Parts: sequence; structure tokens; C-alpha cells
Amino acid sequence: MASITSTGIGSGLDIAGIVQQLVIAEGQPVESRITQQESRAQAKLSGFGNLKSALADFRDKLDIMKTLNKFLARRAVSGNEDFFTVTADTNAVPSAYALEVVQIAQAQKLTSGAFTDSDTVVGTGTLTLQVGTDIVAIEIDAENNTLAGIRDAINSATDNPGVGASIVNADSGSYLILTAENTGLTNGITVTQTGGDGGLAALEYDPPTSTALTETIAAQDGLIRIDGFDVVSDTNTFTGAVQGVTITALQSTAGGSESLTIENDEGVTEQLVADFVESYNALIDLFDSLTAYNAEAETAAPLLGDATIRGIRDQIRRELSIAVSDIDANFTTLAEVGIETQLDGKLQVNSEDLATVLANDFVKFGQLFSNSDGFAVRLFDLADNFLATGGIIDARTKGLNSTIEDFADQRVALSERLVALETRLLRQFNALDSLLGELNSTSNFLNQQLDSLPGFTPPGNN
Repeated sequence: MASITSTGIGSGLDIAGIVQQLVIAEGQPVESRITQQESRAQAKLSGFGNLKSALADFRDKLDIMKTLNKFLARRAVSGNEDFFTVTADTNAVPSAYALEVVQIAQAQKLTSGAFTDSDTVVGTGTLTLQVGTDIVAIEIDAENNTLAGIRDAINSATDNPGVGASIVNADSGSYLILTAENTGLTNGITVTQTGGDGGLAALEYDPPTSTALTETIAAQDGLIRIDGFDVVSDTNTFTGAVQGVTITALQSTAGGSESLTIENDEGVTEQLVADFVESYNALIDLFDSLTAYNAEAETAAPLLGDATIRGIRDQIRRELSIAVSDIDANFTTLAEVGIETQLDGKLQVNSEDLATVLANDFVKFGQLFSNSDGFAVRLFDLADNFLATGGIIDARTKGLNSTIEDFADQRVALSERLVALETRLLRQFNALDSLLGELNSTSNFLNQQLDSLPGFTPPGNN
């Protein structure tokens, strides 16, 4: 707004001060109203932000519980982890087995005869390496015909079928070592050569035709025996030999066997239930805090009486009270498995009841949450809809942001109106000041004329 600091010339009035006070008196109530309304809108926006965060945490907990193989953990135990380790998913069935590691899988290794050193020329031609059905032909010429050059040519070959080449420099000479990258019989290496000067024949390995290279480690499949049944793998990992179980062989049990046990991991499931209850209770606390009223202080929480938050709370509570219908079990509600609703609306876990259900009906308990109309499935879908773009919370948030932006526009409009008011008042007061100046001038002139009249005595001089 414009700033005028001079007083009225004709009237002696503080025109600038008068105008400033009038403008403040005009604008202050409106500014106060905008500020109050904006503060309330900001508080609501913050409240919905907190609600969105709490609902997202609640949904994340449900996302685990609505998927059976995440919710119902299984634990596999190796009788001796020096020989093998095991992991299990929820498809595993609790049971016990005797497991023998007959042999571990090996990658084939081939060794050349001794050469003077790595710079020794071997020969030229085409060196062909084959692993399984994968083949690569490598051209060896005068640029790479040394032992080191051949090593580098093998390792840099674009279509290398899975052979690593290295050189060992021993007291007896330098040796080219070829090692299969993968274990198992199907990954055995053959090496043949054609053309050139014939020197590459020193690197051939194609039994029984040619064995210029020596097999120092034979390709070998892994072999385990479970309750007397043989299981073969080209690696040391055995998946599916026991349903839902992955076995990793480490070394042979030398003709003996060790135990393999699959158990329900009830502790993990109990913790997931505890996390779900904690997240739900935090959500209830938030509902209460956002809709509270302090009668003593006569203050209301930002979302007291808000239909949106009331609807969200009521829908979640309603879903918790609806029994699951698509489960063949002697329980269909949360209360029947030890997850009880308290008077304040929060959940509480009866540890003894829950432990009993998990011990007797582990899978059925999981289905209570993860079946098509299970609690976790229904509640997850509900929370996800609340949080979705275009959902109820998103709509309210956008509406509040629009309202807050409108307050900024109102402030701009108020400022423009007050500037116009100030300009108008200054013009009016300056006109008044000018008129008063003219009247004072006229009054002074008349007084002077009267004083100059013959026989005129000013009042008070009698």
C-alpha cells in the first residue's frame, strides 16, 4: 500500500495516520478470518496426511498376511550344516528325513603339459572349445600363438561357452589350466584343433580320440540320498526333491546320513500377528486423536465431525467384525483365534489361545487371513482403495489444497482492495484538507478586511 508521511497542510490533520488506521480497521477482520480458515484447512490437511501414513503402514502389514506363503513361515533344520544347509517355503510339509550327501557336484578342470614359460609359442590354427551344445571357434595366429596369447583369446572370446583359462607358473614350467565355469557332467569340456601349423594339438582334449590335456578334476553331478532315494543335480543345489525345500550340499557325509527336519515356524507368524495388531491399534489411536474434543479447554481436533474419517473408521471396524465364510475350520472370527477387540476398539492378542490355534491348525489359521474373503485380503483391499489415486483421501487432500490456494488468492484480492481503499481515502482526505485550507484562507482574508474598516473594534478590545 502507498505510504504518506506528511500531515494535512490546510487542516493540520495527520492524514496519513488516519488513512492507515482506517485501512487497518477495514482489512484486519478479513485477514483474521482468512488466517483462521487457512489454519483450520492446514490442520485438516496435516490430519489426512497422518491418516494416509498410518493406513499405508497398516496396508503393508496386511500385504504380507494376505499371501499365504509369506504369512505362514516354515523352518527347515539341517542335522549338520557342515554337510548341507536347507531352507523351506510355506509349501513345505512338516516332516523328518534321513539325508546322505553321496557326492558333491564338481566343475571339470584340464591341465596342459609343461611349457618353458607363458611366452612360449604353442602353434597356430583354429582352436574349438565345446561345453554341452555350446561351441566357439577361436582363431590363433602369429599375434596370439603363445601360451599367454591363447589364454587371453579364450577368456575374451565373445561366445565363450563357459571355460575359464589361466596359467600356473611352476618350477617345472608353465601350464595352461582350463576350468569349466559350471559344475556337472553336462558341462564337460572338449578341445579340438584344425589347420595351422599343428602346434595346437598339444591342447586337444576329446576322449577317447585325443587326451593331450590331462583331466585333473572330473566333471561330476551332485548326488544326495533322501530316505534311500537318489536325487541327482548338476549343481550342489537341490530344489523340489522335498516339496518346498531347497537343499545345498557342502560335502559328502561319507556313507552316513544326517537328519532333515521341516517344522512350522510359529514364532514368525506370531510376530506378524503382533505387527498387524500394533499397526491397527496405532490407526485407532490416530482416529481418536483426530476426532477428539477437549471439553475443559473447549477445543476440537481438526477432523472432529468429519464424515470422511468417520466413514473410513467405520468401514475398517465393520470388516473386522465380519466372519470369514470360505474356510473349513472350527474358527471364522478373530476372537476365536485369540485376537480380541477391547472396549476402546483396539485389538489385543491372547497369547495362549493364539499359540494353541497355531499348534493345532497352522494352515487353517493362515487361511483365515489369506483366503478370498480372509481378513487380510478384505482389509488390504479396503485400505488400498482409501489410499488410491482418485480415492477418498486423495479427493479430500486435493480439495483442501485447492482451498488453501484460494486463501492465497483471497489475500491478493484483499491487498488490492485495501490499496484501492487507501488511494480513495487519501484522495478524499486531501480534498477535504484542500477545502479546509481554502476556508481558512477565506476566513483570514475576511478578518483582515474587517480589521481595516473605520471604527471597527475587534471583539474583546472594548
